[in-house]
Order: sequence, then structure tokens, then C-alpha cells
Amino acid sequence: MAEETAEHAVIATFNSPGQAEQAANDLLDWEKDNPAINLSAIGVVTKNNKGELKTKNYAERNTGKGAKVGLGIGVLAAVLSGGLSLIPTAIGGAIAGAAAGAMSHKALGLTDTEKNQLNSDLDRGCAAILVMCDESEVTALTDYLALEGGQIVSHPIDSASLESAARATDG
Repeated sequence: MAEETAEHAVIATFNSPGQAEQAANDLLDWEKDNPAINLSAIGVVTKNNKGELKTKNYAERNTGKGAKVGLGIGVLAAVLSGGLSLIPTAIGGAIAGAAAGAMSHKALGLTDTEKNQLNSDLDRGCAAILVMCDESEVTALTDYLALEGGQIVSHPIDSASLESAARATDG
């Protein structure tokens, strides 16, 4: 059986939801124009004026990509909420429970400092984009997101850890 390749969760913050949405759409165009790029998932996370997390899935509907970004965004939402509130995700599930938040935190490999910075950025009206990609695409992707104006956080993550965290957090 072939060994599963490591994926990366690349998270970038942008100064506004509009800028993050534009970056997500640009990534989709970039992926179409570059046969060497095959991103697994793209999603955007924002907070509304009540502090509630909102997610948007930019992956194609009815594909594995759609499910994968739903998992990734759901796990990121659990991390950012501390797992204490119900958050609808792009795939219709819900994230709940403090234990779920801790497991999700580990699954994405974020430090407490990075998690706190992401929350602070979102509280100030920024938006975060989450892109799942293969290890071989990380450098090109982070360079591209930086050119779009994003502040990058990138961590290796394997699909099994992401799926395990998602199962633990699914309400």
C-alpha cells in the first residue's frame, strides 16, 4: 500500500474579507492556468460584527475537494472558537466541545500564539484563507498568497489527522 503524502494547511490572513475572497478566486484561476498546481481545498473564514465565525468554501461542489475544504474549515473554525460554540461548516456539519477544539488545534499544528493572532486579526475585520495542498506546492502557494497581500502561516498536516479531528468535532 502506498504511503499517504503529507498535506499542508496553508493559512494566510488578509486585511479584509473582500481581499481574501479575491485571493481565493485568483487561486482558482491560477490553478486552472497551471497544470502543475492541484490544490486540495480553498476556504475563507471571517467573523461578523457579533464575533460569530463565518465560512465560505471555494472548492468545486460535489467533489472530494468540497468535502476536504469543509473538513479543513470546520477544524480551523473549531480552533478559533475554542470549540465552545456550534459553528455551521461548509459541509453542513457542526463543531462543538472544548475537547474538539484542543484536538483540532493539534491537528492543524497551530501554536497558541498563532491561534491568538488569527483570532485577533479576525476580530479586527481581517479574513483568513485556508488552502490544503501537497508538500510540493507549498512554496509556490505561499509565494502566490504573499504577492496577493497575505500574511502566511503554514504547517504540515496529514489527512488522517484532519479527518480524525473532524470526526471528533462533528456534532
